[in-house]
Amino acid sequence: MTKLVLHPVDTLFFRDGRPYNQDDPGQVEAASLFPPYPPTVVGAVRAAAARAMGWPGSTWDAAALGDGVDWQAGDKSLGRLRFSGPYILRNGEPLYPASLNLVAGKDKSGADLITYLAPSGRALDTDVGAVRLPAPIKTGRGFKTLEGLWINGTAMAQVLSGQPLGPDWKIVSGILRTPDKFCEPSVRPNWIAPQRCLWQPESRVGVERDRQTRTTKRFERQDGEPVRGALYATAHVRPAQDVALAVDVEALPDVALGESLAPLGGEGRSVWIERRDEKLELPRAPELTPGKDDVLRYIVVLVTPTDLDDKWPKPGECLAGSTGAALPGRVVSACTGRAVMVGGWDGAARRPLPLRPLIPAGSLWFLEARAEEAEAAQSWHGRAIGRSTGWGFGRVLIGRWAPAGEET
Repeated sequence: MTKLVLHPVDTLFFRDGRPYNQDDPGQVEAASLFPPYPPTVVGAVRAAAARAMGWPGSTWDAAALGDGVDWQAGDKSLGRLRFSGPYILRNGEPLYPASLNLVAGKDKSGADLITYLAPSGRALDTDVGAVRLPAPIKTGRGFKTLEGLWINGTAMAQVLSGQPLGPDWKIVSGILRTPDKFCEPSVRPNWIAPQRCLWQPESRVGVERDRQTRTTKRFERQDGEPVRGALYATAHVRPAQDVALAVDVEALPDVALGESLAPLGGEGRSVWIERRDEKLELPRAPELTPGKDDVLRYIVVLVTPTDLDDKWPKPGECLAGSTGAALPGRVVSACTGRAVMVGGWDGAARRPLPLRPLIPAGSLWFLEARAEEAEAAQSWHGRAIGRSTGWGFGRVLIGRWAPAGEET
């Protein structure tokens, strides 16, 4: 296994699936997302490896790098290559989006309260049937998820083990109120970071160039139509100085990748690739133990977006792994974010890929299984579920959950 660290040398630009056409009056600015979706990084790494192997720009070594660029076609197009990530690094340490079972609110006295969500004991009627919806395990009000916050491996391990959220976690409420304050080195905690401290949007204005005259393109009024402008606007992301991207690669050819800059994303942006012969360390998994009723209760947390096709599991159904085998037990409830639409560009066929709805990182499922399935459930820690996992999708972590009303 090889870990590649991608160090930005300037701003980066990764478009989402929205159209960006010059003649579209409703498209004012194309905003960049961050971190990029897995296929963007996979494509950049494969192209960098191909150039290091003497790629002339037409066809590369399919035996070493695969023969396809369509991630929606599955893992076979990658050949022997398998990827995990990308992950955000800060000072060399991986960060993960705060899982959606973490919520912040107020207790009865009005003090800040950070707690977990867990399925309630009573099922409620919903559009998918009777469901034990997630509820805070502590009494309070005004709860909201920690969207936009990123935590390191130590904090994620604490969440996975269901440990009580101690005094350090009270800082979360302050970060949610004034995130910019916690970007200052004097007050910046090392285990949690608001998004604004990791990267910032940066607006850019470009101008269309006439390829013949190599000057700004001029447009003439035609048939009473208004003159089209030659300007366009984009919003890049500028990562903080100590922020990089990392991806694990299996079966990467033994070539030098750090001898030059490599393009990544759009707008001609570049990164410096550092190769390390090591594996990115995921947070440790807690020991899973059944409750007094001999029921094993555990959570499955996503750390990269996941493509479950049209098989998003409902309560009472199984959660399928990447090979088709199901995780032990049945789904009780879930905390999932808004679907992200992921497409891409097929460079071989020179066409856009259709958009697919994926479940975002930070989402999780609550499962119940038999007591004797604890070891089998724990074995899924660090593995992947869903489709196209070789591209980096569907990486999961395994943890514990407690019934509502109980302290973890």
